[in-house]
Amino acid sequence: GEKLVAALKERVRRATDGLDASGVSVMYWFANSQAPYLAGCCGAPGAITRAVGARNAFADTHDEWPQINWETVADRDPDVLVIGDLTRRQQTAETAAAKIRFLETNPATRNLTAVKKKRYVLLSGQAMNPSIRTIEGIEKVAAGLRASGLVK
Repeated sequence: GEKLVAALKERVRRATDGLDASGVSVMYWFANSQAPYLAGCCGAPGAITRAVGARNAFADTHDEWPQINWETVADRDPDVLVIGDLTRRQQTAETAAAKIRFLETNPATRNLTAVKKKRYVLLSGQAMNPSIRTIEGIEKVAAGLRASGLVK
């Protein structure tokens, strides 16, 4: 167990080493296009956001996955969108491709900064929920932030 914990901590250190995302706002979209489930302050997205040093656009919301309307999303206008790429078919807009298509065509979202600049980071649903895969989420969000040109 100690070796595993040390290896996971090393992965986080490598992913975030030298990363300064203090001025970047991130929004996590898990599921549903009609009344989207977006990450509040806590849970795996909270851990990911803290690790990369960014700011969750909905950090003031203490529910893990509150449903938030698109007008509020437009008001918060995140710099980067972390999109859950889900394989289930329970809600609307489950796959990353469906979510991106929605974002780029919906009047309430197509003018978001992250959408206009195509700043998307795709994560599996497992990486967006508390598990050992949260480390994968940290790695991918850190890499996505670097690729966006918003961080050093």
